[in-house]
Amino acid sequence: MADRFTRFPLSEGVNLYVQPTTKFKTTTIYVYFHMPLEPVTVTYNALLPMVLARASADFPTTAELARHLDELYGASFGVDVARRGEVQSIVFQMEVPGEQHIPGAQGLLPQALDVLGGIITRPLLVGDGFKPEYVEQERTNLRQMIEGLINDKRRYAMVRCTAAMCEGESFALHRLGRVEDLEGVTPASLLAHHRRVLAEAPVDIFILGDVDPSELREEVARRLPLQPGVRRFPDTVVKRSPDRPVKDVVDRLDVNQGVVVIGFRSGITLRDELYFPMLVANGVLGGFSHSKLFQEVREKNSLAYFAYSSIETVKGVGYMYAGVEFADAERCKAIMLEQLRAVQEGEITDAEMETTIATLVNDMLSAADSPGAMAELAVDQVFSGRDLSIDDRVARYRQVTREQVAEAARHFTPDTVYMLTRQEGEA
Repeated sequence: MADRFTRFPLSEGVNLYVQPTTKFKTTTIYVYFHMPLEPVTVTYNALLPMVLARASADFPTTAELARHLDELYGASFGVDVARRGEVQSIVFQMEVPGEQHIPGAQGLLPQALDVLGGIITRPLLVGDGFKPEYVEQERTNLRQMIEGLINDKRRYAMVRCTAAMCEGESFALHRLGRVEDLEGVTPASLLAHHRRVLAEAPVDIFILGDVDPSELREEVARRLPLQPGVRRFPDTVVKRSPDRPVKDVVDRLDVNQGVVVIGFRSGITLRDELYFPMLVANGVLGGFSHSKLFQEVREKNSLAYFAYSSIETVKGVGYMYAGVEFADAERCKAIMLEQLRAVQEGEITDAEMETTIATLVNDMLSAADSPGAMAELAVDQVFSGRDLSIDDRVARYRQVTREQVAEAARHFTPDTVYMLTRQEGEA
């Protein structure tokens, strides 16, 4: 399966990754700027792409930019901010139809690169900063996004558990930043931060489509000009185990359902040999509806509305979580920890092993049908330094043994037990 990206260094810390393929009728471009996850910049990094996406010097209104994308046969554009470990990535994405599928169309990809390059490097400026109206509007939008995290109680509980578990570490910061920082952001200070990002952030550019890599290298370097400089990839501090007793945290809000989250340290990252056994261990423990947590907590004991586990593979942390009735919280926590112990001791049935590996393999094979999923795998490759194709990954899954799963799970050391519950005095 030809699913590897070929890397073309453009300058120090700036890399282009190209995957020629005729599988898709579009060409997709992802541009990642990697910044350290830090208190002083986390909110700036989240706000910056939202403001840049509004307009550029070439298309000074949002409407003009939208019209031009329509002229490129409905090209789409979007921005995001991601967190992997203690790295915050500003992400720009553009998808343009392959001109091979549109009679008479010419130069769609170069034009799309021009638009993307303009948005990133030639922003709309007013005086000594960004357009104040756009900054104010996007500041309001970002505030609403951060404050809206509480509306999804499962997600909110995970955010709060992470903040408690990683207190004093950069990983405690949310990718969207902090409300209290927003008032201090001005059009001029945001522009100064934009210039710092362009000058200092390592950049990874991924392009998938029916393209010629040799031509693309020249096109990207010309249409997305980035000044040479020292661009150091941010580090992530990985703790192999907690350095204190298990922390208990309780939040009391006006809620109708409780959420239990058990945060744990594994210290295993995508650079480690136990990486694939760890993914299988998570799958057996709680990654799927056939997993132990779902079956034992929800199906057999009827204690939870949901019960799953997840892992973060750059920081080396993970979570078991369940939505419960308030009175069932303690029993639910006990059963969750029992299931972890069972995996650690190798109490894993053949069916659990086989179904988990088959599910992970199917998910991996499905990734080949999605440009976004392929780009995500390529970003994982950047973070891990391991060049693994989809076939390589499938083979690694199929080689995992029960003993390796138990060994990986024994690294899952509970760190923080978080409970979201009702306010005191409520019936």
